[in-house]
Amino acid sequence: MKHLSSLVLMLYALGGVVFCLAVGIVMAQVRPYSMIMPSMDHGLILDWLLASLGGKSGSMLLSVWFLALCAAVGVLVLNLCCCAWTKLLPRLQNGTRVHSWLLLLAHVLMILILLGHLSQMTLGFKQEGIKLLPGQSRTLPGDLRIAVEQVHYVNDPKLLNLPYRRARQVHTVAAFDRQKNVARVAVWQGAQRVETAELRILEPLVKNGLRLTLSEFYRDDSQGRSRVGAVLTASHNPLTGLFFAAYLAWVATYLLLTVQAFVRKPPTLGNG
Repeated sequence: MKHLSSLVLMLYALGGVVFCLAVGIVMAQVRPYSMIMPSMDHGLILDWLLASLGGKSGSMLLSVWFLALCAAVGVLVLNLCCCAWTKLLPRLQNGTRVHSWLLLLAHVLMILILLGHLSQMTLGFKQEGIKLLPGQSRTLPGDLRIAVEQVHYVNDPKLLNLPYRRARQVHTVAAFDRQKNVARVAVWQGAQRVETAELRILEPLVKNGLRLTLSEFYRDDSQGRSRVGAVLTASHNPLTGLFFAAYLAWVATYLLLTVQAFVRKPPTLGNG
């Protein structure tokens, strides 16, 4: 237990995470991995990983890289748990110093955050890149259905469907009115309409655990006339609220630790 809670193991685990992330950055710039990596975010990572390991999609090398990253993070979680148990908890028995409580809380919250990331990859469902024109709908797991009733796009439709880099250059604040460009959507649970809302970029709809996000607009010319549709991301995770709450609490805890470090008086040295 002592070795598992050591600072050396933590540094090795962090080094492994940084190394894996650096390798991932390089792979994201090289084909065919640059073409495969975006598919990792189209749904749950678990579904992608199982399909990749089964040879149905993805790349075996990319799967090995991701498993190595998960292993490094797993070692870091184990180190945090052991450190909290063997080093921080005994400190509380010797007194009720606020600093010791904050350190323990920071470790526990970080563990919860990492477990929250695991839940985001394995629980519920996620569907990204759902393209719907007004009047179209998509069925989701759990007897859910989302329908786009109306799209109100006030800017020039010629700006849509540009290549990614070009689109990032032209979609400035002046060229894209975030408040006026909206998509009106309805959420159905079976035969019952449970919600109707206007979605804007960066303003998702959250209803009964379902998170519906407007990612972008797109132009469709297949019917001989130009129509504008919405690209949506639908996800559902029962622990999303706890996940974001843990993040906020972790940030607040480290702010308190920082303030405490600045206001704490340095120890005075005795004479002789």
